[in-house]
Amino acid sequence: MSTAIVTDSTTSLPEGVRERPDVRVVPLSFSFGPEETYTDKLDISNAEFYEKLKRSPLFPTTSQPPVGVFVEIYNSLYTYDDVLVLTLSRRFSGTYDSAVAAAGMVTRPVEVMDTKTVEMGAGLILLEALRVVDEGGGLEKIKQVTEAAIKRCKILVAVGTLEYLEKSGRIGRAGRLLGTAFDIRPVLRLEDGEVVPHKRTRGRKRQMVALLEEVRPIAQAGRPLAYGHADAPGALAELMGSLNVKGRFVAEIGGVVGSHIGPGAYGVAYL
Repeated sequence: MSTAIVTDSTTSLPEGVRERPDVRVVPLSFSFGPEETYTDKLDISNAEFYEKLKRSPLFPTTSQPPVGVFVEIYNSLYTYDDVLVLTLSRRFSGTYDSAVAAAGMVTRPVEVMDTKTVEMGAGLILLEALRVVDEGGGLEKIKQVTEAAIKRCKILVAVGTLEYLEKSGRIGRAGRLLGTAFDIRPVLRLEDGEVVPHKRTRGRKRQMVALLEEVRPIAQAGRPLAYGHADAPGALAELMGSLNVKGRFVAEIGGVVGSHIGPGAYGVAYL
């Protein structure tokens, strides 16, 4: 039995994964007004996107993939016995619903799972699924391991401002931090697919210390982890240098997720 994995463009892909014949990526898109639409991570470089995000008077809107795109991809994987779809959190996007709707429109069975996370967290979960695929495991075993990874996966993100999460409407329970004292730099986490406050710190240095205190025991224990940043390579390099752990991969967060967390964010995901 052979299984193909379908994911969306908000999953950070380690080097070589996109080129695998058993992996497909369904793109989301974002727009700066009705006349300016981009395919996530394809039509515009990350540097260009974050520069545009900073200077554009229009806040970008993001769009889930059309159901028909999923249908087309499912049908293209006819040489595989099974198809497993891994999407970003349902609390962030309707992508999961599009994937499920498309599954009901094809004759072959398709399994859809909500990773309850995004970017480097989803990338770690994808790697767990692919590990079982490469070991020759069947669909049920792949689902079992993937579900366990979803339950274990944690993401911590240091953000420079809550402005972008507020504008995008994805701020979740972290909204309680709005309107607090000057130079509050929170560390946020994803909990059951929702952004929640993890620690409230003042200033960039204390924010870094708070993140390190949380992640250092995880890194020292050898648990799988991955890094990511939104136009913040310097801060991420400082984090990685302090942890002295390479991690599975480093993600440059693209336009769809970057429009929500804003430039200057960086963090780590782990299982």
